[in-house]
Amino acid sequence: MLGKNPEKKPELFRPMLVDFIDHEHELVLLSEKIDWNYFEKEFSPLYSKVGNPSHPIRFMVGCLLLKHLYNLGDETLEKAW
Repeated sequence: MLGKNPEKKPELFRPMLVDFIDHEHELVLLSEKIDWNYFEKEFSPLYSKVGNPSHPIRFMVGCLLLKHLYNLGDETLEKAW
């Protein structure tokens, strides 16, 4: 089953990630240029309608991009994440 991106709700004593990341970082700039809706539309039919929810498609595609950009393996991606 296709997982959904969690809603981003502010919490009283926990700052939002967007408040303290570097908006000029290369990965932030790249993420703004990627058409994430394209990946959602293309990959959504490949998911089952039943079962446990998966990770969101954006997360999965983002991990694959990081692996490719930084020449990471599965184990090194997990540690870098």
